[in-house]
Amino acid sequence: MKFPKRRKRGDNPYTIYYSDSSKQYFVSFKDDKNNMNCITVSKEIFEAFNQFELDDISQMNEYDRHIEHSQISEITLNKKLLNKMLTVEECVENDIRYQNIYSSILKLPFNQARRLILFYFYNLKQNEIAKIDHCSIRAVQYTLKVALKNLKKILKETS
Repeated sequence: MKFPKRRKRGDNPYTIYYSDSSKQYFVSFKDDKNNMNCITVSKEIFEAFNQFELDDISQMNEYDRHIEHSQISEITLNKKLLNKMLTVEECVENDIRYQNIYSSILKLPFNQARRLILFYFYNLKQNEIAKIDHCSIRAVQYTLKVALKNLKKILKETS
């Protein structure tokens, strides 16, 4: 019987093996004086050690798959924030960007700007905008498509 080489946890002091020549099961380990000892064991004890090793490997694999191995520090915790605090520079850049977009939207024709704002900023669905405007959904879709195209042109011209 050959067993594949298994990875072991550092605190696992023993190794199990089977000798084909003597048809015996063995457990080897180091004692407290760091001397290697090897003892013959019964098949039942060998199978118990084997099952323990397999369970240990399974537990190590579970740990590797599901538990994070990074050090917890202020930097790693900051990276994991859902609502991350922005720096002053990032806030200013975002404000400038939003002002630029807002002023560009105001340059669009009234109907395009209104439908764009309703759709993207008020999160209304296209059919809801169509009901408000008493028009077809296709008309709203077309207006949004043209509005985005025009908005891109305006933003390219201003930058």
